[in-house]
Amino acid sequence: MDTLGVLEARKRFPELLDRAHGGEETLISRHGHPVAALVPLWRRHRPQRQALIALNGSGRDCWPDPLPPSQPWPPQPLKGAGALALGSAVAIDATVLIPWLRGDASSRRHEPLIAAIAAGHWRGVLSMATLRTLVEGPLLRGDETLAARYEAVFSDPAAWTLVSLTPQVALAAARLQRPGTGPALGPDGALELASALHGGATAMISRDPRLLASLPLPAGPPLP
Repeated sequence: MDTLGVLEARKRFPELLDRAHGGEETLISRHGHPVAALVPLWRRHRPQRQALIALNGSGRDCWPDPLPPSQPWPPQPLKGAGALALGSAVAIDATVLIPWLRGDASSRRHEPLIAAIAAGHWRGVLSMATLRTLVEGPLLRGDETLAARYEAVFSDPAAWTLVSLTPQVALAAARLQRPGTGPALGPDGALELASALHGGATAMISRDPRLLASLPLPAGPPLP
């Protein structure tokens, strides 16, 4: 971590902003005494983000298996998601988050993705429909406390962009369902894709091949 005086920091402020965006920290001193620090925004709320990791396995028995063994999704090709820049927005849907919350063995490949958001390397993009599905699981089991934890963690603005169902999102979802626009998407898939686009996502993580095949943006890593 570099230490700069106030005058020097003022002269180099644009450079320091670029360095902070790249993950570096700069200490600002006045009369030789540290008084402030210029740090990446995603590091300010690390305790809240660590609460995300603690949710792994918390949702056992909250949802039935959404992917019957007789209908496994085929793996999707990697399309450059490994080169995502620091701070990139990544949309994640319930097909990935539910197995991870349940602690399924098949979700171990999801762990690096969730950890990247927890560490602030990526920013998650979540549709309001996915958030509803996440809180429904514990509510159906009568667990209000767990539902409140999910709501608090997945709506934390420091880590997630939560996309509401606005008229613009609804219109975009309807357009994505028009014949000839790509693989057939049901209402849920079209809403997920529209939310990802409106949330500024540059990649999407899903286990639904129809959704990934429709994306006009890079698909995420292949999932089991």
